Order: sequence, then structure tokens, then C-alpha cells
Amino acid sequence: MVVEASYSKVSITPPIGLRLGGYAHRVGKPSSKVHDDLYARLLMISSSDVEIILIQLDLLGLYSNDASLIRRSVSKVTGVKEDKVIVFSTHTHSAPETIIPMWPNTLPYSEREKAEYNNWFTSVVDKLTDVARKLNSTEKAELRIGLGRTEELCFNRSFKGGLVSSELPVLMVNLGKGRVALVNYACHPVCNTDLGFSADYPGVMYESLLSNGIESMFLTGATGDIDPLRKGRGYMSYLGYSLSSSVIEAVRSLKPTAPLIGVQEVKVTLPLRTISHEEAKSRYEEAFRRVMTKGGLPSEPTESIWADEDYLTLMYSDEEYEVSKDNSRFTETEVNLVRIGDLLIVTIPGEPFIESAMAISNVARNMGFKVIMVAGYVNDYVGYIPIKAAFIKRTYEAKLARWSRVTDEAEGLIIKAVESNLQKIK
Repeated sequence: MVVEASYSKVSITPPIGLRLGGYAHRVGKPSSKVHDDLYARLLMISSSDVEIILIQLDLLGLYSNDASLIRRSVSKVTGVKEDKVIVFSTHTHSAPETIIPMWPNTLPYSEREKAEYNNWFTSVVDKLTDVARKLNSTEKAELRIGLGRTEELCFNRSFKGGLVSSELPVLMVNLGKGRVALVNYACHPVCNTDLGFSADYPGVMYESLLSNGIESMFLTGATGDIDPLRKGRGYMSYLGYSLSSSVIEAVRSLKPTAPLIGVQEVKVTLPLRTISHEEAKSRYEEAFRRVMTKGGLPSEPTESIWADEDYLTLMYSDEEYEVSKDNSRFTETEVNLVRIGDLLIVTIPGEPFIESAMAISNVARNMGFKVIMVAGYVNDYVGYIPIKAAFIKRTYEAKLARWSRVTDEAEGLIIKAVESNLQKIK
């Protein structure tokens, strides 16, 4: 059996002026510079009658409607079935607010801002569609897999002394014209905190590996409770270079794997938490009045957001108010199981905890998979998917907001969905 592959990438760097996502302390301010370009990377792998396309975006995340738009467009120009097109986001906090725009009621987007964002995102879909056409020129490829190891670069922010993974799963696709490495690592890309666009530490890894003749795609792991040891662009560079060094070291021991390809899409229904609209509105209006009385939100990005009780109360009451406008009790989403030889990629549509990833990996290893990648922010975004202990402890990730809607049942439902379908992909 012969495996063929094709790889391409395109810049999706936004115009300066769009808001950046992921941090409330930026208080709705527009971006002011570009530290490094954001990219979309596409990899097609074909074997026998199965074709898959993995798309990795240097973005905060995508809701299912936007991911589906990309999947349909790429499917149409390549002929690859839509459910075999998988869209990964790295969750860099220095990209536009493609999910959870902050301060939605306090600092809403102007019509001009909405238009600029929509124009940029339309251009992203157009660029992906155009570059996807190049993927039809596949060539014979060799697949190699293995595990790298990292030093202590991150910490468990929810549980003191809690789990952190040092594993660095790698898939190397050797093409006639070069090499492409898929790298999976569990740590929030949150080092850069200013108003500049950046792919964060994965961007440093890309450039370092490229200088060694290796293109790369970063699949962000189960980062729900995992943060880098420090913030700042200095540590961002250190983390990125550390990962690239670990990948290069791992390349020496990667093993060939069989060209067996498969994808299993699993639909999942997750229960959501709700809140009274009138109660949330009243609480928001009171919090807003209190902040306005003291002069309003800061005029420039500031870490004081996290230390001021009035600011935090406004942020969360703003979130609860926005949640109350929807108040859905369930959300329909999906997980995907992607088999590439003895490698298994499990995709999660949100932010799973590292404890969940390790539970999934243990089951998969017992079934014979040699290398397991658990990737978050794939095909959809349902927010954090905390383990039950986070709800008991009332950690940040379990506190009601648009980035934390699911109940304490959600994690178990996802793990059950993965485990019950592993045999189908094996």
C-alpha cells in the first residue's frame, strides 16, 4: 500500500486594527503591530481509498459554523469528503477574536470593526480555498512517528503540583521535496500579552524548525489547566526553541508506520449551564454602574484588571449577561478519531484538561496505538471542558462564562464517546 501526501501554507495575518482575543486586560483595544505572521497550514494524506486533510490555523479558535464553512470550501475544491477535513486552531491569544469577543456588552464592536473583521475572515476562507487546490498534486511519502520529551516548561494552574505532560508526540511526513512535522504539545499559547499579532511560542518553533529544513504544524494539546511557567516574549522564544530542539532530537528515533488511514467522526451532545436573563441583566447593570462611578475601565491595557474586584465583577457579570441571552441547555458538537498507522489523533472541540488527555491516552495505548495526540480547539469551540475536581474546587476554568458553559458531566461524555469508538478506528 502506497501513501501519498501534499503540503501547503498561506499567510492569514490580519490588518492592524483588529482586536486581539483571549485576554480581558486588553480592554477592547485594537491591535497596533505584527510581531510575526499568522499562517494556515494544510496537509493532505492519501492511502488506498481514504483521503484526509488536516488544516492548522494560527488562530484563537473557531465555532462550528466557521469551521464548517472552511471544511465545505476545501472539500469542494479538493474532492475530499467534508468529514475528512479536520480544522485545528492553535489557540494563540495574539490573534483576532474569532471566538469569545471580550466585554461584549461593555465594549461592543462598532459597525466599522464588524465590517473589518468580516472582510478579514472572508479573505481567510478565500485564501484557504485557493491554496487547497494545490494539495491535489500529491507525491509518494513516508510516515514516521515517535515521542519526544520536554523539560519543565509549563505548570498546572488549577491544581498545585498537578499533572503536566512532558511528552511531545511527533508525526514526520517525508516528501520528495521536503519534510513536514506534526507536533502535539499541551501548554496554552499565552506568552505574548501586548497588542501585537503573534503565533506565540508555536511561531518560534515553526521558524526554528524551518531553519533546519522542516516545515511544521502545531496541534495544541489538552491545555485546559496548563500554562507556561512565565509570560512575556522572552519566555515565548525560550519555549518555542526548546520545543524545536526536542523535535529535532526526536527525529533521530522516529519509526516508520504503516500507511493505514482512517477517520471516525463522533457526534456528541453536551449539557450546558444556564442563568436567569433578568438576574444576569440586573447584576451586570449594577456592576457596570459601579465601574462607571469610579471612572470606567482603564483606557489602556493593564494587568490591574486581574487585581481589581470591581473590574472582575463587571467582566463576569458581562459574561453571564451574554450567556443569558442564549440559555441553550445543550450543544451538539463532535470529536474525531484520526488514525495514521500506529498514530491516533483524538480531536476535542474545546479546552480539555491534561487529566482527560492522559485518561484517553492510557486507553488508546492499551488498544495498541503507539503514539497518541490529543488536540483541543478542533472543528468547534465549546469552551473549557473541566474535570469534576475543577467544579468542586471552583477554579477559573469552571466559573460560568461563554468560555465555560458545559456542566460537570461533559468531560465524562466526551471520554465515553472516544472510548466507545476506538475499536471502529482500530
